[in-house]
Amino acid sequence: MRAIASLSVLILFPALASPEETVRTFSWKERGEKADYLVVSSDGAPRTVTILTVSDPGVRLSRYAIEGQVRYEDIAGVAYLEMWSFFPQARYFSRTLDVAGPFRRLQGSSDWRPFVLPFYSKVGAPPPQQLVVNVVLPGRGTVTVGPLRLVQYGDDEDPLAVKGAWWSGRTGGLVGGLTGGLVGCLGALVGLLAGLEKAWSVVVGLLKAMLALGVVALTLGVVALLRAQPYDVFYPPLIVGINCSAVPLFTLTALRRRYEELELRRMRALDAR
Repeated sequence: MRAIASLSVLILFPALASPEETVRTFSWKERGEKADYLVVSSDGAPRTVTILTVSDPGVRLSRYAIEGQVRYEDIAGVAYLEMWSFFPQARYFSRTLDVAGPFRRLQGSSDWRPFVLPFYSKVGAPPPQQLVVNVVLPGRGTVTVGPLRLVQYGDDEDPLAVKGAWWSGRTGGLVGGLTGGLVGCLGALVGLLAGLEKAWSVVVGLLKAMLALGVVALTLGVVALLRAQPYDVFYPPLIVGINCSAVPLFTLTALRRRYEELELRRMRALDAR
C-alpha cells in the first residue's frame, strides 16, 4: 500500500518543468504588415512561401523551437509549416505533419491554434547559423500565421509538451507503460496463486492494492478530462483506472467462493479421518 500511495503522489502532483526561455520574438506589424498576422493562400497551384528568415538566431541550447498561432481554411490535401535549421556542415528540417498536438498537420479548416516547430540537436553541437520558416500548400487553401517566438529549452524539457499540460506525450506513454506492466505483473501473480489455490490473504491483498491503484488512476483521468487536459494526459490513467478497478471487482467474489469451497473440502477431509 505504501507503493500505491507513493505512486499516487507522483501521479497527482507531477513535477513542473522549468519554463522555456524566449530568445527572440517576431511581430508582423514590425515587418511591414497591416495586422499582426501573415496570410498565405493559393487558388490551386502548389506553393512554398518563406515567411521568416533569421540569421544568427542566438540559440545557445540544444533544443529550440519556433512557436506561434496558426489558422487555416479550406486546405486541399495536407499543408504544413516547416523550419529549416542551417548548420556549418548540414541543414535539417522540422515539419508539422503529426496527426495530433501542436506539431500536427494543416488539414481542412481550423480556428486559431498553437503550433510548434521544434529541433533537437546533440548536446554540445554548434548552434544554428540560420533559421528559415516556410508555409507549404499542396493546393488550394489559406493559412494565417500569427506572431512568432523563438524559444530554447533545457535538455530535460520537451518543446512539444502542450502548454498547461501536466506532462508530455512521452511522459504519458512512459507512465502508461510502466503502470500497465505493474498491473500485468500483479494480475499474473494473482492468477498463479489462485490457480495453485494457495495464499488467499496474499491474493486478497494484491487485489485490494490493484483496486486502490485503479481508484487513484481513474480519479486522475476523470479530473484531467474535466480540466480539458490533452489526450496524452487523460487517456493513460483513465484506461489503467478502468482496468484496475474492474478486474478486482469482477474476480474477488468468484475467487472468494473458490477458496471457501477449497477450505470446505479440506475440513470435510479432516472430519473423514
